[in-house]
Amino acid sequence: MIDENTGEVTVVDAEADEATLRALHKAIDGAGQDMANLRFNTAIAKVTELNNFVTKLPEVPRSVAERMVLLVAPLAPHIAEELWRKLGHTGSVVHEAFPVADPAYLVDEAVTCVVQIKGKVKARLEVPPAISDEELEKVALADPAVVAALGGAGIRKVIVRAPKLVNIVPA
Repeated sequence: MIDENTGEVTVVDAEADEATLRALHKAIDGAGQDMANLRFNTAIAKVTELNNFVTKLPEVPRSVAERMVLLVAPLAPHIAEELWRKLGHTGSVVHEAFPVADPAYLVDEAVTCVVQIKGKVKARLEVPPAISDEELEKVALADPAVVAALGGAGIRKVIVRAPKLVNIVPA
């Protein structure tokens, strides 16, 4: 956002990609809830996580940079005011509203499901968070690593706790 050597603003007027928007909106939601509950240290941690994500980007979209400054404003008002001015705004950052998270970016697209046989992890599957128990059982039993681990043995019981766990008890 700000070049450490020259102090110049390095934002672009491009749109943010989906991963960046997810990180941004999760930080907005988490930090907003933390500040409302007076958990300032964890709010700072969420903003720091977002900053670490953004510093790895080749270029920072202006919309993301501006919302990051608005996130920082209640926690570090003086530096937020300077950053706000560097981004080209003439009004004070204190007159701006705290950013609002878009719920569409808060839901994970996939979660990791662990498949165990006799209590030992045999596979990890990326599944949608809203998958049903029945569908998850079908996906787990069809996984090549699970089929190989069973080695043709029958199945006594399958315990499913969608979307996180499938435990298979062989016969």
